Amino acid sequence: MGKKLFFFVVIFIFSKNLYSKNELDSLFQELDNKIKNCALYVELKEARIEELKSEKIRSANSIDKMYSLNSAIYNEYKSFISDSAIRYLNYNMDIAYSLNEPHKINETSIATADIFSALGMYKEAIDIIDNVKREFLDKAQLIEYYSAYRSIYSGMGLYTQNSRDRWRYWQKNNTYRDSIISLADSNSEISLRLRENTIREQGKIDEALKINDQRLQHIKMGTPGYALITFHRSLLYRKKEDKEQEKKYLILSAISDIQSAIKDNASIPSLANMLMQEGDVNRAYMYVRFSLDNINDYNTRIRSSEIINIQSIIDKAYQAKSNEQRKKLRISLIITSVLSILLIISVCYVYKQMRKGILISKRLKEANTELNALNQKLHNMNNNLKNINIEVTEANYIKEEYIGYFLDQCSKYIEKMDEYRKMVNKKIQNKEIENLFKITKNNQLKEEELKEFFTNFDNMFMHLFPDFVDKFNSLLQDDERIILKKGEVLNTELRIYALMRLGIDDSTKIANFLGYSVNTIYNYRAKIKNKAKISREDFEWTVKKISTFHK
Repeated sequence: MGKKLFFFVVIFIFSKNLYSKNELDSLFQELDNKIKNCALYVELKEARIEELKSEKIRSANSIDKMYSLNSAIYNEYKSFISDSAIRYLNYNMDIAYSLNEPHKINETSIATADIFSALGMYKEAIDIIDNVKREFLDKAQLIEYYSAYRSIYSGMGLYTQNSRDRWRYWQKNNTYRDSIISLADSNSEISLRLRENTIREQGKIDEALKINDQRLQHIKMGTPGYALITFHRSLLYRKKEDKEQEKKYLILSAISDIQSAIKDNASIPSLANMLMQEGDVNRAYMYVRFSLDNINDYNTRIRSSEIINIQSIIDKAYQAKSNEQRKKLRISLIITSVLSILLIISVCYVYKQMRKGILISKRLKEANTELNALNQKLHNMNNNLKNINIEVTEANYIKEEYIGYFLDQCSKYIEKMDEYRKMVNKKIQNKEIENLFKITKNNQLKEEELKEFFTNFDNMFMHLFPDFVDKFNSLLQDDERIILKKGEVLNTELRIYALMRLGIDDSTKIANFLGYSVNTIYNYRAKIKNKAKISREDFEWTVKKISTFHK
């Protein structure tokens, strides 16, 4: 039972890890696609801003409407382009003072101090926020007022180089945090965020995750709020040392930042830093370059310095990896070069041995033609060589067969001539001159000899090319195929192309051989080529390639 339980636990953990890896791979792929298409989201953001600007122009007669539209444009620019955001706050400050409305003055002053704090302009932020008259603030503005102070002192606590003042800055940050929590509704986003932050600092991560769950329930993915909450969630998993979940929520935060066209983001640099530490230098380098481009567009000193620090580390790691890859590449090239040289030497050696083998094979064939069995074995062993030299071998075979055939025919004709001589001699001795004259005048002997000669030629050729007629017919159109008469081995057309297959393609020689005129041979050849199913130009070449029986 214990073993089964252990087995199922192992399977469960393995499946969970595999699912987590696949989920992260999918999220990384989605993030990479978002980065590639980030210009689309920027265009949508710019289109919204241009629409608001157009509406502002149309509302030039209503100063309150212009103030409201300036606020809307500021909110679009707030995390997009800081210079433009400040410009529209300045427009609103001019309107607020011209109207002499404390509510608008305070609202704009707090917003300005807040963005100055985000840009690291703490002196300017304090100068503005200190001039806000608290007695004119309503509850909502008072929360924003305390939030601006908290943002200033938390930033100063993080980035100050004066360690003696750091503790004082954090004390003020905590004081303003407590003031906000006491004023805000317990279920509001700012109250939940600050409580989560406080509990996280106390190390109560599970409780902080529950609060984060509450925050996520009320926000939509792809919005600035979702990007912020998932970034905070990644910080919780960092405290738990759960790197997979930390990466997951950093990726989700980064995706929402890109979809919202937020240039001032912290998730992508943090993700790049994690990937660099894990050795994924290429992706880390891509992310940090993307983030640096965003920050340059946004124009903030704090985030820019953070990313530049990360970039310098990643650049060094990237350079080190590139140097290592170049070193490995050089080693691989050296090894490849050595192996190539050895391969060339081996090929040359093998080729030389093959050449020797060819020569030896030819000499053995010439010296041991009577040893058919041995020749057959050599033939099988050198099958590849035979395919290369098939045409030469085939030509030699045909020559050998025809040499033997014509030597035999010459011997028979010598005997026939001798018999003919004896017959003539006998006729002369018997004074049968008239009978002898009749015999020599008659062409029957020539015709019989020619008939026998063509019969022997046809039989010999078909012995060499037993399937010549079938292969020849396969080159002709179906209704133009040659059908031999009973008793025929070849007819005139086939005999012409049989001679061509043997290498005699001159029409004059063919005409002399067959006893026809040259024009007759030309006509036969043209007539047959017109019946071919393949091109006329290739027909005779294809006939010459019809194989012999010995192959």
